[in-house]
Amino acid sequence: MSNGSERIKNVIKVLALPVLVYVAFFILSRGKFGKPESILMNFKQTLAPTLISYAMMSNMLCNRLDLSAGSVVMLAAMVGAKMVYLYDIGLVPFALIVIGVGILAETVTGIVYRLLRVPAIVTSLGMCMIYETLSNLASISWVTAISGDTTTFGRFPYCVIIFVIMFILMWVIYNNTKFGYNVRACANSQAISKNAGVNTKRTAFMCYVVASVFLGVASLLKISIQGSIDTPMYMSSTNIIFNCLLGIYVGIALQNYCNILIGIFVGNFVLNMLTTGLMNMGLSSSLQDTASGIFLLIIMIFTYNSQRVLDYFAAKKEHAMLAKRYQA
Repeated sequence: MSNGSERIKNVIKVLALPVLVYVAFFILSRGKFGKPESILMNFKQTLAPTLISYAMMSNMLCNRLDLSAGSVVMLAAMVGAKMVYLYDIGLVPFALIVIGVGILAETVTGIVYRLLRVPAIVTSLGMCMIYETLSNLASISWVTAISGDTTTFGRFPYCVIIFVIMFILMWVIYNNTKFGYNVRACANSQAISKNAGVNTKRTAFMCYVVASVFLGVASLLKISIQGSIDTPMYMSSTNIIFNCLLGIYVGIALQNYCNILIGIFVGNFVLNMLTTGLMNMGLSSSLQDTASGIFLLIIMIFTYNSQRVLDYFAAKKEHAMLAKRYQA
């Protein structure tokens, strides 16, 4: 009974965040925000960023920041769209090319990281510049677009089916494989993990290999859902991963109440809902970024200090009870 009640409490705590955001923006926008079709669109637009977060998660937990993830997504989408434009390929070849390029590019990043033996952020920064250059060469114009049957995988229910398959795959990999165990061990302490027999170098490379699959599929969903992708310029591809990084941080904060994979999805959904809510309130893009940063800071402060707040009120309640007993 106690386990069941604890699970119910944890579910309520996890759902409280998106519900509070929804209610707040519904009130502030005077009903403009929160229509069913808008929430459904928010859900749809959360799928690709969540897969990117899953791709980056293993490296993030092991203190490696992969700045090339966004450029991998853009390069794979650009190459696939260019093949459609030049050779009018069908849906299946388009999907295979996009996923294949994503897998190849991210795996190359992992190989370069392992061979050069320099910090991951340096490797990924260099690879990001290379992939952005290749994306510019593959782009058709400032905006590379696809249309018609090529966007099939971005429509309901196909996008949801693809996401569910990838979610289950990541769930199995992270929770039920030796690789997932090694990642969790390295997240706690790489030195201790190495002394315990974990091959940290091989685990690091496998983080990139696993990420490559999810970045390839994320690229397919992103261009299929949006119907287009902008040509990256001056490290603009990093904009793709910033919200995904925030989603990971929210997921880490929520993992006390749910699996980190669920927390990451909730985090990305809340951030997407936050962007839509601020747009409905008529805020400019710069003010949206400012408000998003402040909002996220509040969430993180509350989440990471929630137990401290609860302990404070529990101690205060206990002190009041002791005072009553002393007076009696």
